[in-house]
Amino acid sequence: MDYLFNYVYQFLKRYLGPRQNLSGNSKTLMWMIGGYDFNFALSSAFINIFLFKRDQDWTPVEYYNMVSYATIMLAFWVGGHLAKKLGHLLPYQLGFIFNALVFLLVLVLKEKSPDHPCLLGFFAGLGIGFYYLGQHFLTLDMTEAKTRDYFLSLSLFLSSILRILAPALAGWIILAFKGSNPDSSLGYYVVFAMTLLVYLFLIYKSLTLKIKESGGGFDFWKVLTFSRNPDWNRQMAAQFILGIRNGAFWFVISVLVYQVSKNEGIVGSYNMMSNFLAVLTAYGLSLWAEARHRGRGLLVSSLLGWAACGFLAWKINYFSLLGYGLLNAVGVTWFSVVFAAVGFDMLEKAREAQRYKLEYLAARELPLWLGRTLGLAIMMASQHYLGELGLRLSLLVLGGMQMGVFLFLPQRRRGEALTS
Repeated sequence: MDYLFNYVYQFLKRYLGPRQNLSGNSKTLMWMIGGYDFNFALSSAFINIFLFKRDQDWTPVEYYNMVSYATIMLAFWVGGHLAKKLGHLLPYQLGFIFNALVFLLVLVLKEKSPDHPCLLGFFAGLGIGFYYLGQHFLTLDMTEAKTRDYFLSLSLFLSSILRILAPALAGWIILAFKGSNPDSSLGYYVVFAMTLLVYLFLIYKSLTLKIKESGGGFDFWKVLTFSRNPDWNRQMAAQFILGIRNGAFWFVISVLVYQVSKNEGIVGSYNMMSNFLAVLTAYGLSLWAEARHRGRGLLVSSLLGWAACGFLAWKINYFSLLGYGLLNAVGVTWFSVVFAAVGFDMLEKAREAQRYKLEYLAARELPLWLGRTLGLAIMMASQHYLGELGLRLSLLVLGGMQMGVFLFLPQRRRGEALTS
């Protein structure tokens, strides 16, 4: 497996962008990020559809995601303490373990899973929170400012390739195992079992990573209360605004595609198309990614994302979902690369960043997930009181929130980026 990883990495290094060298740890991390993203693309849409389809009810899906959002914030706080006391790799490994537990529980509960959305959401939130705390720390620790844009672009390109096949594969498997029984869930169980196996492999792979540990306490509240830290405060505000936008879009599109089509194969093909466009976008960014383009990238990608939401505000059907998928795939990919690079840059320049690196990584997720909880609550309330019209209007308003992220960039960096 390591030989295959190295062969593909050499191919990507040869044909993508600047020929910058990455360390062995960085390459392993890049592949683990790709493996996690493959699993996410394979199963995340379908676990939401699985919770929805039994009763054609949004409630289990919304509770699952709401509890997940709340638990993610808890996981970042707990993960920070565990990292300082027991090792920085531990949260990363726990992320894989708790994600695996979600799918183990679904395989045990089977058709009773929609009756336990809060339990599943709790473990899913722990898995996501622990994983992303570990991933962000390892990315920051294993890369440096001059190569980070390249690492992020290359990593996203690889992840996008792996995500192309995953949703279509899952959709085809589910359809194949339905046979003559349209209500059969056997295909879902096969997909969830595959996901569980991949997580077990990632747990094993995480044991091969080696990083330099540092001791000390976890001063989470100290970082939150730092004064005279304007760039960091703007970053926290940007995280909150982004979270409001992403709260509903984290899961709602795949469920809408299923609601319109009643066909898991179409859901898989739709996500495959979106990921293919993400590959093309990430490829272009790997050739173009430079710090001086960041401001323009955030602005244009946000406009694309908002324009995509206009299709859904008009009507929810095949055509509007296709239009959304085309524009959003480009906008989100572009935005995620630039915003991640800006975020890491601002973190490194924050007050006492080297000493409180882990605390900053945990603290910056707090407004993100608070925003996501608020965004999901807005969508739930709108849908409850206004039905489908409320859903469509809330998606338009929430989609436009991403424009606010640009306003919270440090003024000097935003100006430099736009005038370069």
